[in-house]
Amino acid sequence: MKWLFQFDKDKWQKRQRQMQKNLRSMESIRKIKRELILFFKRNHEFFHVERCIEDAAGDPIAIQKMFDSIPVMVRDMMSGNESFQLAATARVSFLLSTENPPIDVVIQSGVVPHFVRFLIEQYGFQHKLYSVSALYAIGKGSLEQAVAVIKHGAIPMFIRLLCCSEECYQLKELVAAALGSLANQSPDFRDYVLQFGTLTPLLSLLDNHLEPPMLHEKITLLRACSNTLAIVCQGNPAPSFNQIRSALPILRRLIHLNPPVGVIGDVFEDACLCLSYLSNGSAEQIQALIDADVCARLVMLLGFSDGKIVEHVLRTVGNIFKGVDSQIQILINNGVFFCFNAILMHGSNSSVLGKTCSAIPTLTARGRNQMQVGIYYGFV
Repeated sequence: MKWLFQFDKDKWQKRQRQMQKNLRSMESIRKIKRELILFFKRNHEFFHVERCIEDAAGDPIAIQKMFDSIPVMVRDMMSGNESFQLAATARVSFLLSTENPPIDVVIQSGVVPHFVRFLIEQYGFQHKLYSVSALYAIGKGSLEQAVAVIKHGAIPMFIRLLCCSEECYQLKELVAAALGSLANQSPDFRDYVLQFGTLTPLLSLLDNHLEPPMLHEKITLLRACSNTLAIVCQGNPAPSFNQIRSALPILRRLIHLNPPVGVIGDVFEDACLCLSYLSNGSAEQIQALIDADVCARLVMLLGFSDGKIVEHVLRTVGNIFKGVDSQIQILINNGVFFCFNAILMHGSNSSVLGKTCSAIPTLTARGRNQMQVGIYYGFV
């Protein structure tokens, strides 16, 4: 009967290990449950606000009630309770996105500095997202309203968010759009935005996100960055060429995107628009901007079906005709006049036809040699 009392040490140890594992699993489950309860307690107000915003969308009465409660939102934003702050920021951001946003009321309430404060690292993603959304809406308003965003130090905070290593595509897309809206207010605002080094993170984002996989979030971020890049390249007076010279390599890369359709087509169009702005300068500036590869690509794009892109390319070609003879010769060697002939014979877009007719005299007016080229191709 000895075997009845034999102790199986291995089996006992295995059972002990299993019991300890089960205990750890139960403790882990209890910990997760406690964290979930605390999370929902902390964010109950925010979840309630999310539902209120969804219900209020498209309901003028609900929006008016929310508008009437702006003083309460202001008090919550200035409180030390992060849940209340987040809920209030979400509400104000929603109101600023409506058809008639109460921008002046929000500015006068004194909460703009708090939007900027919520962009620092200690606050979470949602705080930042709603704050940037609110600042973006204010920056799109009048010149005076945009000043309220700038004077409270929003631009340096925007640059920090663009430079952060986290792949928060939605937030960076909104930040890029907000910088573009401020730069679009006036040439002075554009230069002020550029002074903070905005171009560096914009170009970095464009450069780093052109490679596959082309996720939807990446593509919309590229679109926001390219649109802001086009904004900072334009204006009268034009920006200093030294300020935007660093954009040339990425622009040369962007105009070779293929296929230029959809949102990528919008990025492509922005790049062509930037070239048309930047080529409107001195012969030295054009020479720094345009190389043989770019000239060949521009001629090829003259046969593209998108009228807007062809317009931008024609404007660039017309500017090159004011530049140095070597670049003009590259265009001619690549068949630019054959493209002009095709546009004049088969084109239906009046704006494209007009720009083509403007580009030809620009070249033939340069001198005897250019006049003979125009005669040879039948334009004179």
